[in-house]
Amino acid sequence: MADGNENNQAATEHTISFVLGDTYYEDELVYPQYVETHAEQIIIPVEADLQEAEAPDEKEKTAVPEVPQKKEKQRVIPLKEIISKAVDLIYAVGDDTIALFKWLAGKVGPFLLLPFAVISSLLSSSLVRLRKTLSYKPSRLKNELKEIIGEEKKVSYFKALLIYLFKGKKLLKGAFNLAFPVIAFVFVMSVYGNINDTVFALEVIYNGKSIGYVEDESVFAEGKNQAVTLLSSGAQEQDTQSLVSEPVYKVRRVAVNELSNPGMISESIISSSDKTYVRACGIYIDGTFLCAVKNESDALTVFESLLEPYIKKADSSESVAFVEEIEYIQGLYPEDSELIWSSTDLLNTLSSPKSKAEYHSFKEGETAKSIAKQYGLTVAQLRALNPGVNFKKAQNNKKILVSRQENYVRVKVMRTRTHTETIPFETIKKNTSSLQKGTSKTSQQGVNGQKTITELVTYIDGKESYTTVVSQKITKSPVSKIILVGTKTYTAASSGFTWPTRGAYAISSYYGNRSASISGWSFHGGLDIVRSGGGTSGTPVVAAASGIVELAYSGYSGYGHTVVINHGNGIKTRYAHMYPGSITVRAGQAVSIGQQIGRIGSTGNSTGPHLHFEVIVNGSKVNPLRYIK
Repeated sequence: MADGNENNQAATEHTISFVLGDTYYEDELVYPQYVETHAEQIIIPVEADLQEAEAPDEKEKTAVPEVPQKKEKQRVIPLKEIISKAVDLIYAVGDDTIALFKWLAGKVGPFLLLPFAVISSLLSSSLVRLRKTLSYKPSRLKNELKEIIGEEKKVSYFKALLIYLFKGKKLLKGAFNLAFPVIAFVFVMSVYGNINDTVFALEVIYNGKSIGYVEDESVFAEGKNQAVTLLSSGAQEQDTQSLVSEPVYKVRRVAVNELSNPGMISESIISSSDKTYVRACGIYIDGTFLCAVKNESDALTVFESLLEPYIKKADSSESVAFVEEIEYIQGLYPEDSELIWSSTDLLNTLSSPKSKAEYHSFKEGETAKSIAKQYGLTVAQLRALNPGVNFKKAQNNKKILVSRQENYVRVKVMRTRTHTETIPFETIKKNTSSLQKGTSKTSQQGVNGQKTITELVTYIDGKESYTTVVSQKITKSPVSKIILVGTKTYTAASSGFTWPTRGAYAISSYYGNRSASISGWSFHGGLDIVRSGGGTSGTPVVAAASGIVELAYSGYSGYGHTVVINHGNGIKTRYAHMYPGSITVRAGQAVSIGQQIGRIGSTGNSTGPHLHFEVIVNGSKVNPLRYIK
């Protein structure tokens, strides 16, 4: 090392600015006060350390040496300083790596703990050696080589370098210290990567064969369900049943990319079967398997050809479709000609009837109910099959249809139809006191209304099958018929009856004994009223008082055409021998005083036209003149 004067001069000539915290080496000779220090490197204290070092007493303060600076010239960081920074970084990464490996060793398990501990220890010591190696100065290599060569220069530089390497000087050790941790790091990462890329899984042994590795049993279950779905049809029922066997599981450690998904398990299960399967399109009619065709488009063409004649006849407002539900299901089907058809075979089958019509020979004593029960039908269904048959008058051996011919598929056409229906009017009865009880009168005539009905009519194979009402609209409202019903009651008469005729006031025979008997009668129970001067026949007969018609008889008994009116309080009146067809009242009808009830005639036991008028009180005939004027 040079003396102090030389160092001072060097410091003056090579003064540069510095940054707190940077590292400086003795050969830079920047700070003279550190020249005599025997160390490989000097760390200048940071600003925080300087502040802590300050004492409260001015005398105890440590003076910080002034550093000459040249503002116009920026310091260039030497290569050794960069290398030192890199070593610090590598050392820090090494500490983190060691911590990570120790954590992984604890997680993996006791059986891997020892190797990882050894590797971590080696890596730690190697990184310490690496730090020391990288701090080795190139100037020392030059000095060590000079020692080997000697002052006499007995060997060349190249030979001296070989001797240096084989003697195991610091440079060789440094190279080893650098290479070993790198190799160890690569090895550990390789082991960690291999462990990371493997998992514990279940090996699936199915029907004695290994068909894959799964993470858990649910993967196999889902794959099995997919296989059952692909093979599920009426034709493959036995195959589907064979898939219910349970697998055997074995725990294995395998690579992640060796795991099987449900689709792979499904294919492996199917391939384990003894049969050969092909992908095809299964055709199901109302959920029942019919056949399979290799191409779905061929199946669609066949079914569209069955609809085509109906579509040509239908207009834009009509809908054409199949009655049955047709499903096309892609899947795996056994390679069997009985199951997999050509499009021609499919068309021929669909064009022929599935079942023929069935008839029953009617026998005497049978009824619609007994025949329907015999064939599992309702009476309504049987009558619908035979709309023109009268089962009560059916002859022996008459053919009764009990089942129509049924095709594999039926075509339905739905049309909209509109028609008008009559809405019948209502009859409303209203009580009124303006009419006598028992009488009625129409105050308003009823008028029917109209409504327009829109229906959706379904035709199956060209025949009308059923109708659904879509909407109803009333185009004309009905008018109710109103009938007034009398509630007025009458008061029983004891006197003041009116005369029972209009225009005939003469009495030809009075009440009581007669001087000359007529038809053997000796006592006359009423009055015979005639018209004086002739013309009695046809004269109006009226009710002598208000009451209820008890009898309105049109016949040829002794009284002839007769009316009996009940006036209440045990009083009745009788009007006999009236003209045929002239009675205008009926039994139960209420009549008012003076209301016409018929005309004078000569029916029954009568010698000529007259009105026989009686008044009956409590069942006994009395003299009418006591009641009429």
